[in-house]
Amino acid sequence: MADHTAVLDTAPVIHGHPDTRHVGADTDEPGRRGSLLIKDKAVQRIAEAAALSVTGVVPADKSTNALNSALGRAYPRVDCDVAGGRVRAEVEIVGVWPTPAPLLAGQVRDAVTEELRQLAGLIVDAVDVTIAKIIRVQATPPRRVQ
Repeated sequence: MADHTAVLDTAPVIHGHPDTRHVGADTDEPGRRGSLLIKDKAVQRIAEAAALSVTGVVPADKSTNALNSALGRAYPRVDCDVAGGRVRAEVEIVGVWPTPAPLLAGQVRDAVTEELRQLAGLIVDAVDVTIAKIIRVQATPPRRVQ
């Protein structure tokens, strides 16, 4: 994935040229302060955190072994394409048994969409969620004294 930057320019543009009529007088107005640069990696991290916030999504330490985790093959896996203040995300997760897959995928889609809108200010075109596997997460057995 190439490292791109989404630029959300808040300065007004008229006929392809910046509107400079109000420079200086309204610079304290939030809409005229400049632009916001968001790296693809930041968008990816926001989407990962949003997916992990959903109950029923298994975190990386419980969904893969140490080797896959070290090689960057842990779940959730997120790939985001950001261009012109818009984003399309592909999210691959591991779910907990017996969570219904369609319900889990919908909740992850909603959480990722909302966080990308709120935290990054991006327009979300699509969030595709794939459930790679469903696993049973067992509680750590209590230690016994021998």
